[in-house]
Amino acid sequence: MFSRLSNLLIWSVTLFLASNSMGSLSVEEAVQKRIKMFKSSQTNIKELSKFIRSGDINASSYLVDFHVRWSGEMLLVFPAGSEASTSNGSDASSDIWRDTTGFKKQVAQYNLSSIALREALKSKNIIEINETFEGLVESCKSCHKQFRN
Repeated sequence: MFSRLSNLLIWSVTLFLASNSMGSLSVEEAVQKRIKMFKSSQTNIKELSKFIRSGDINASSYLVDFHVRWSGEMLLVFPAGSEASTSNGSDASSDIWRDTTGFKKQVAQYNLSSIALREALKSKNIIEINETFEGLVESCKSCHKQFRN
């Protein structure tokens, strides 16, 4: 119980930090913010998987809210000039700016997958939850395959 409570506290702080205005970030701040958010997302997906497998719908619902929010804000941390370089630590492919329409579609798919999982969790149908969780993971993998170095 304590472990789940501490995990929820960690994600509360992450959501709070993520909610800070991203629209006024410099290029360097945007790069650092997105690196941090992608690391949080990766950790969150692992925790979400554990909670789904254990049947903890409340914790799962809370964690999926991170993905709904992050997918809605993600485009704000990809300003022009923030592609990967040897100095910024970013893995962002320049294809993001060459194919902005494709990138926006991938981010929109991530958002839709996150929302679908949130709805599946409300249904408490484990088959639907597992399918939509796999859809969320696949949306991440698909975008990384195309737009990450």
